[in-house]
Amino acid sequence: MKFRIKLNSITIRLILLSLSIILLSSFTQIFLLSSYLRRDITKLTSAQLLTIANYVANNIDRDILERRELLKNIAKQFPQSLLHNEKELRQWLGERHEINPLFSKGLAVIDLSGVILADYPQLPSHIGISFKDRDYFQKAIKGEYAMGRPVLGRVSKMPVLPMAAPLFDSNEKVYAIIVGISSLRSSNFMKDLYITRVGNKGGLVLVSPHDKLVISASDLDMTLQPTPDKGIHQQHDRAVEGFRGVGIDVNAGGVEELAAIASIPSTGWFLVARMPTEEVFAPIRYLRLFIIKSMAILIPLFCLLMVIGLRYQLIPLRKAAKHAEKMSQGKIPFEPLPLIRNDEVGHLTAAFNGVLSKLLDSRAEISKLAITDKLTGLFNRVKIDEVLTKEILKSQKYKNKFSIILADIDNFKCINDTYGHLTGDKILVDVAKIIASRTRKTDLVGRWGGEEFIVICLETDIDDAAYIAKDIRIKIESYIFDTVGSVTLSLGITTYKIMDNIDTLISRADSALYAAKRSGKNKVMVC
Repeated sequence: MKFRIKLNSITIRLILLSLSIILLSSFTQIFLLSSYLRRDITKLTSAQLLTIANYVANNIDRDILERRELLKNIAKQFPQSLLHNEKELRQWLGERHEINPLFSKGLAVIDLSGVILADYPQLPSHIGISFKDRDYFQKAIKGEYAMGRPVLGRVSKMPVLPMAAPLFDSNEKVYAIIVGISSLRSSNFMKDLYITRVGNKGGLVLVSPHDKLVISASDLDMTLQPTPDKGIHQQHDRAVEGFRGVGIDVNAGGVEELAAIASIPSTGWFLVARMPTEEVFAPIRYLRLFIIKSMAILIPLFCLLMVIGLRYQLIPLRKAAKHAEKMSQGKIPFEPLPLIRNDEVGHLTAAFNGVLSKLLDSRAEISKLAITDKLTGLFNRVKIDEVLTKEILKSQKYKNKFSIILADIDNFKCINDTYGHLTGDKILVDVAKIIASRTRKTDLVGRWGGEEFIVICLETDIDDAAYIAKDIRIKIESYIFDTVGSVTLSLGITTYKIMDNIDTLISRADSALYAAKRSGKNKVMVC
């Protein structure tokens, strides 16, 4: 008996109809899911890139401002009587450098002819070299603070950033220039530019539009390279014109990228956090491939079971599609699709749930990263500024009291220099845990920066805050740290006063902290 396929058979027609429905439904699902996921992934990744760009840009801006203020303060304190005493002048520069070694390549004083009078650390190769042609010298000699163009150091042959400040005599005339040099690859300057990861193939790029120069980047080969000419990279052209945000464009190398741009206000530079769209949309490609593979399994099965269960088989798929569509339209919150049966439809649903779960986890992780210090797990500056702003407004309206404690690890640079940065990081983590354990549930503990921590004591006057600070100091002093042994803290305390803002409040606590440092360290001071 020969088996004949009759096209007018109801079975064949149902099978063909079933196949058509399955194929149409599957490809429609692929299209819709790809569209929705592409939009959501783009939005989610854009927010992540912008958060990273703003975070690193803020840190770079802070680094620049710290060095600018340090150089101006050194210029104000400069004793003119040392100008022609090279030995004492170098010793004076050395003392300032040891107190606050922000300029990793040291300090130098240059006379009006552009020749170095003294430098620290001393570099014999500087003898006889004129810096009169440098842009920062030309600007500083006119009586202005100047930040020079990033260049390859003449002696070190490393990328450096020079800063200069004029030295004024009693008649407000410039008689010399003081210069601070920072290596672009030092551990205390712009380090986030090199340690921050952006996906697998992405990275960060720091650009000076005025100099048409790539200052530095995650890819070190780009350091001090010229920027693309106008018209080659549209996204770069927009950034030069002032655009700040996120966009997709093809870069000068022909690679399509999703890029977030953030400003560095103190310099006129901008920072780009970029990631190839091939990597951004990889989950969509995997999802499409998974659906196609699932179709190859589902179609034969549906052909065999169509007559006795076509409608029954399609019920879970329809429910899943409707559920996913409602989520994508915002009618219901994002949540895992219900698993009705453990079959191919169930596998497809589980795969979608897996992708959805990763997206939701990524969103939660980004929210956490935005307010949390990665190393210590404490709140970061973003969260601290937010809480301080709210508490100041509450205090102004309801006359609430609150105090802050600034704590700084004594001799932390020596720990890093002696035992290495990994040990230093372990000390930071342990100190953070101890501080958090000695505060109350109502207090907010954060990392203020470097080896500094902050405690915001809500509904707390200066006496109670001092009690908490002393308890923290004693606990740290008595704790035996791995490798290092004993570590101490210096703490400064202040409380909110009428008309205070964040800057004045922090400034008082900072003054108390430095008073504790000056009085011998391992102390608690109140301001």
